[in-house]
Amino acid sequence: MLQYLSVLSMFLVGLASGNETAVKGSGSTVDVKADSITFAVIGDYGSDSPQEDSVAKMVKSWNPDFIITTGDNNYFLGSASTINDHIGKYYCDYIYNPDAPADQQCNGKATRDKVNRFFPSPGNHDNYSIPALKPYLNYFTLPGDEKNYEFGWGPIQFYSLNTGAFGKICKASTKKWVKTEIEKNSHPFKLVYFHHPPYSSGHHGSAKKMRWPFSEWGVDAVLSGHEHFYARVNDKTKPRPVYFICGNSGTAEHYADNVHPLDSTRFDYKADNVHFGAMKVRATAHKIIYEYYVVEDPTHPVDVFIQNK
Repeated sequence: MLQYLSVLSMFLVGLASGNETAVKGSGSTVDVKADSITFAVIGDYGSDSPQEDSVAKMVKSWNPDFIITTGDNNYFLGSASTINDHIGKYYCDYIYNPDAPADQQCNGKATRDKVNRFFPSPGNHDNYSIPALKPYLNYFTLPGDEKNYEFGWGPIQFYSLNTGAFGKICKASTKKWVKTEIEKNSHPFKLVYFHHPPYSSGHHGSAKKMRWPFSEWGVDAVLSGHEHFYARVNDKTKPRPVYFICGNSGTAEHYADNVHPLDSTRFDYKADNVHFGAMKVRATAHKIIYEYYVVEDPTHPVDVFIQNK
C-alpha cells in the first residue's frame, strides 16, 4: 500500500506540472472504404483477468472489422511492464504497432496484413503512467498525435479523445478541432468516443466538462467508459446523439449504476452492472445497429438501439 501511495503521489506531481511527454506517432490517416462494417466496442478491460479473457473470446467470435476502446486499456498505473499482458495477450490479432519497442510489437493477423484494426482511447489509468501516457503512446501506432485523432471506416468517421486522469484535459483547441473536423466531414455517421461519460448515474457520476454540443455538431453517438457497467442514455429533448457507457469488458469489479440518478423526465436510461460484456455495432450508409452482449450469451443481444439516416 505504501508503495502504491508513493507511486500515486509521484503521478499527481507530474500531472500538476503538465508533464506529458510527446511521443512520435504514425502521423498517418486512416480512411477505409466499405459499404458495410461491423466493429466492437470494449472498455475498462485491460486487467489480464478471466473476465477480460471471456470478453475477448466473445468479441473475436464476431470477427469484427476492427475494435475501438473507451479507455482504461492497462490497469493499474498504465505501465510498460504490464502492457503486453493487459492488451496484446488478448487483442494482438487486431493490433499493428510497428513503431512500438521490439518486445511489445504484435505478431498477429493485423501485423501480417499491415493493417491496424484496434483504435483505443486512453483512460485515467493509462494516464497514470509517469510521464503520462508514455507507455500507451509507445505501444500503439495510431493516426495523428495518437492522443486525439480521427479515422474513417466505411460509412462512419470516428473521433477518439484523451480526457486525461479526471475528465478535464480536453483543451479549447481540442474542442475546436473536433467541431471543425466533424462539420466538414461527409461520412454519413459521426461517432465520438472517450473515457469519462458526459451523462452517468453511476459511481463516478457525470463528467460535465464533456457535455459538448454534440447534437448541434451532428454527432450520432458518444461512447464512453470509466463506469464499470453498460448503459445507454437517450436525451428525450434531442434525437441525437445517443450516449453509451461500455466499461464492463474485463475489470473484475462492477460499480453501482444508481448512485447519481439522472433526471428521468429528460433521460431514458438502461443499464447493466451485473454482467461482463461488449458492444457489437453494424453500419451501412443508411443505418447503424448498436447491440450489447454479455459473455453468457454472445449471440443474443441484451440491448439493441437502431439509428436510421
